Amino acid sequence: MKIKSIHILLAIIIIIGGGIFLASELDLYNTTKVKSPRKTVEGLYDIIDMRGSHTLEEIEKYYQLPASSVIEAFGLRPDTIPEFFQLKDMKEIFKPVELEGEEYIVETDTVKVFNSLYMKIPHVSDETFYLPEKTVNYLVENDKLTEEEREYWQGHTFKLEYLDTKYLTASEFTKIVAEEAEGFEVKGNTTIQELLDSGITEEKFEEVTGFKVPDKKSVSLRDFTIEKGFEFGEIKEKFAE
Repeated sequence: MKIKSIHILLAIIIIIGGGIFLASELDLYNTTKVKSPRKTVEGLYDIIDMRGSHTLEEIEKYYQLPASSVIEAFGLRPDTIPEFFQLKDMKEIFKPVELEGEEYIVETDTVKVFNSLYMKIPHVSDETFYLPEKTVNYLVENDKLTEEEREYWQGHTFKLEYLDTKYLTASEFTKIVAEEAEGFEVKGNTTIQELLDSGITEEKFEEVTGFKVPDKKSVSLRDFTIEKGFEFGEIKEKFAE
């Protein structure tokens, strides 16, 4: 019996369609990239499967870890949008640190360990043995650590440093300015702009010198005080108080 070409075509369509349907039923075929993490035998999402492409919103959805907690614990800007901020974005915000002779990057694995401690879900990391001091303090303040965990992590911290000041929160920026101002020394060639950058306000400048800050801030403080008839040493001491 001669088989018509139309019958052959139908058979091919049925075979291919049936294969796709079967693969889909067995979760072997998917036209879209599956982003949700795998589940453990207990029915919980596996921390190991947390990925850098996951957003804070997804982390909250899958692991019940509040996005606000991650933002606060890592010193991210308060206006960070959980829907768009991915874990891998952290490496663009924080400087790598050297720990025990090796470079460590604050990113996905750091959040995995934080999630484990915060949610009290057992997880052993092969690369994270230190946490940011800010993060550990957050866990301690929110009573998320056992006594043993507290003793370990408080002895294994490092200071987070930002790659760019645009990532700083207002409180972090103020703190850094204050720290820099403490070590700032007024010299003869110190410009008025440098004085202001060190944390001296325009009000303080006017209080000490009796004059408003000039438009030309590139002039040295020495030249400015001499021009106004003051002793530079006297003005210098007042700014150091």
